Amino acid sequence: MQHRCAPHRTARMRRGFTLLELLVVVVIIGIVLGVVAVNATPNPRSQLTDDAQKLARLIELAQEEAQLTARPVAWEGDAQGWRFLEAAPGGWRVMTRDVLAPGHWRQPMDNVQIVAGAAAVAGAPQRLVFGREAIGLPWRVALSSRGARIDVVSDGGPRVLTEAP
Repeated sequence: MQHRCAPHRTARMRRGFTLLELLVVVVIIGIVLGVVAVNATPNPRSQLTDDAQKLARLIELAQEEAQLTARPVAWEGDAQGWRFLEAAPGGWRVMTRDVLAPGHWRQPMDNVQIVAGAAAVAGAPQRLVFGREAIGLPWRVALSSRGARIDVVSDGGPRVLTEAP
């Protein structure tokens, strides 16, 4: 005995999607694309905050590096990026290993300034110097970009914070 499909069932399978079903799919795709487009556009303020938080974590690592190696580590920054330096017998040497290698900001900075705590060396850029001691001098670095400003600060202890002035 042969089994045959009901005629109304095969006709329905050949029919395809209804207009309403297609419209629902198009609306869902439109909503998803709208959400992605809004989230894909980076906010300059959030990028500045991300850069400041990254710098805070890197400086904490540099402080630990200075304490563990018993050698001073310095930080310099400008509008393009930053670099960490380590004390060497012939002077300061740029650190090129691991996370303390020179880096670039996610967005160009208008100004990077050490507001407090900079070691003044004639003819050299401003730099923060971290020594072997766990407690140092308080310092503040101001990052400015596109009219926004965030400070990276320390009270001299091992913890580095970000704050909006």
